[in-house]
This record gives sequence, structure tokens and C-alpha cells, in this order.
Amino acid sequence: MSVRRPVGAALALGLLSLGGLFLHLRLHPLPVDPADPRNPANVLPAVFGVVSAIAVPAMLFFKRTWLAGYLINGMSVVVGTITMAHLSIAHPPPGGAGALLLRSMIPNILILFAKLPVGQSALRHWRPDGTGRMFTTAWWLRHFAYLGAAYALGFFLWR
Repeated sequence: MSVRRPVGAALALGLLSLGGLFLHLRLHPLPVDPADPRNPANVLPAVFGVVSAIAVPAMLFFKRTWLAGYLINGMSVVVGTITMAHLSIAHPPPGGAGALLLRSMIPNILILFAKLPVGQSALRHWRPDGTGRMFTTAWWLRHFAYLGAAYALGFFLWR
């Protein structure tokens, strides 16, 4: 008996993640010197990019691991969005609204958002009837709010 796999969703997710990884490495190259203080800040997103481009699409292929892959994908979108939004707010580009739209992290965040509906299509592949109240758009929005609030509190209280 052959099991159908969500090939399209896994391929789309891998390509989006690979493009995001290359974009991140172009903007923030990894320092070669391990003693460089920028090293941890640039290595962690690169590791997430590799995991998102290789491991998560592979996890979506199997019934035993698709849920973990789906959650890793979604949480990487949440965490990536919050940190990139913070960078855009903390260091806005000069030049007004046009510069904010084109030279801030907003275009990168929009690319990152594309990973959520691709993950949803993998979810619908394995669970066509849905999952009840979990993993809906409202569920993800709540997690954006919770983690964003925790990030903001941490930033303002311990900087």
C-alpha cells in the first residue's frame, strides 16, 4: 500500500526556506572568527534556515513526524517575524515610508509569512478534517501575541 506524500508542500517549504537562508546570509554573513561577538546572533538564524530548508520538509513526508515539522515551521515564522520586526523598529532606514517598505525587514517578513500557508497545506494533507481549535489562524495569531509580548518585556526590562 502506497502512502501519498505532500511533495508540493514540502518542496515549496524547502525552497522558501532556502531562499530565506541565502537572503539572510547575504544581509548578515557568518563571521569566520569564532571570537567575533556577532557570531551567535548570525549563527542561530543560519541554523534555523538549514533546519527549515532540509529537516522540516523531510519531516512533512512522514506520518510520525509531520506534526513536529509543522510546529517547527510555524514557530520559526513566529520567532523570525518578531526578531525581524524588532530590528526594523530599532533601526529604521532613513527616507520615510517608502524606505520603510522597501529597505526594512518588511519584505523579508512577508516572504517568511508565506511559509505558514504552505505548512497549512501539509497539515490539511495529513489531517483533512482539521485539528479542531488548534493550528488555526487564530491559534497562530495568539502565539505571535504571546511571544511578541514576552520578547518586548524582555527587551524593555533587561536591556
